[in-house]
Amino acid sequence: MFTRFEMERFQSIYENEVDFNLSDSGNHPMSINDLLDKDEIEKFLSMEIYYGYTQGDPRLLEVIKDWYPNTNESNILLTNGSAEANFIMAWTLIKPGDEVVLVLPNYMQVPGLAKNFGAEIKTINLKEELDWHLDLNELEELVTPNTKLISICNPNNPTGAVMTDEEMTAIASIARTNDAYVHSDEVYRGSELGGKETRSFVEFYEKAIVCCGLSKSFAHPGLRIGWLVANEKLIEEIWAHKDYTSLCASVLSQEIAIKVMTKKTRGLVLSRSSEMLNNNLNLFQSWLDSHDGLFTFVPPQAGGMAFVGYKMSINSMELAHKLRTEQSVLIVPGDCYGMDGYLRFGIGSHSDYLSQGLELVSNGIKS
Repeated sequence: MFTRFEMERFQSIYENEVDFNLSDSGNHPMSINDLLDKDEIEKFLSMEIYYGYTQGDPRLLEVIKDWYPNTNESNILLTNGSAEANFIMAWTLIKPGDEVVLVLPNYMQVPGLAKNFGAEIKTINLKEELDWHLDLNELEELVTPNTKLISICNPNNPTGAVMTDEEMTAIASIARTNDAYVHSDEVYRGSELGGKETRSFVEFYEKAIVCCGLSKSFAHPGLRIGWLVANEKLIEEIWAHKDYTSLCASVLSQEIAIKVMTKKTRGLVLSRSSEMLNNNLNLFQSWLDSHDGLFTFVPPQAGGMAFVGYKMSINSMELAHKLRTEQSVLIVPGDCYGMDGYLRFGIGSHSDYLSQGLELVSNGIKS
């Protein structure tokens, strides 16, 4: 039976039907005027809309590689959003009967793909009592020489936890011992709240496959620009699969992405994201404090989301629908991650919008 992507379907059905959408995990999008100057806009408007490079515009590959030490253009494959990147990675690597280790909670696309591609799945959960970090001894026991792939999300969706260098080194060692690939979804890299940027897993392991894109930390979801970073041989193999999907990304989106990923602009965009998230996290924490004893919360270290446990006798999906229908505010239920009793709040919007949305949540849980 085909496994549906429940969280994505939940959001896509309802996010445009509510007054306040607090289900998004990215930062509030930027505009063309925010990014391009007058001359750049004129150049953009005069562009011819041709097919682009299937691997990605060489100018874009060059600025992307600068974000990944010791890589070159041949280590990168451009995709239509990080969702396509995850899909063609899974399509390339996961065959029926392959053993796949999933670190949960996680963005649930790869878990769903692994099931649909016939993998033998093992799971290991991040632990709230460890501030949403892994028990590495448990992981070491779980991974075997039969393991084809270990899939992580770092910074993590939905908890916002960030792995330390020591944790990534340990995971790389476990994978290397068992000759397993490590897939690392890194779309929240760059939106760290503490100022220190997370290192990419590609720096730690020769069989890492990193997925990233412009939708979350970079605040340009509508461009649908993503990419994979891996060793050259694996990129070639995944590229062969991409020839059967979207062929290439939009030349218009790539032109804007080149500007986003240049070092100077990249720094400005990510600073904007971190500043917005830090301010909103303080606002969110104050809101939680006003409901003393009702929630449990480990503050995120990165990303535009807050994963909160609650002490109410109602299923999380039921609670999300109650808030949607009665208050016109949308929040992701923990059920979408297989974790009833939790809610994921998006905190990447403008602060006044977030504040109004949270007020509606307060009204909903009191009723």
